[in-house]
Amino acid sequence: MSTAAGLQVTSQTTEQGLRVTVVGELDLASAPRLSTALTPEAQGASEVVLDLERVSFIDSSALRALVVAGRNLAEAGIKLQIGPRSEVVARVLEITQLDQQTEAFQVLPEPT
Repeated sequence: MSTAAGLQVTSQTTEQGLRVTVVGELDLASAPRLSTALTPEAQGASEVVLDLERVSFIDSSALRALVVAGRNLAEAGIKLQIGPRSEVVARVLEITQLDQQTEAFQVLPEPT
């Protein structure tokens, strides 16, 4: 676990791969921490699920970090999936149309 600029990031290895949980605000100050957590070198899995359910704020610099990290992971043969997400994150992904299929990551359906 690490905390930087009001952001808490934890990683847990699961049977499916790696689960990265983010708590706090994803902004210009904390986006580099997210990028570091999602580097191919830091992963030993074929799949990374990103849990953003407890993210209270997300800005364009964090979106850029997600897209760049997703592309880098894809180049390393690792699939990035956006899993649980807060209403704030879901809304921003919808507005930017990043909730659609991209080459960088896949947004998993919300549980019903």
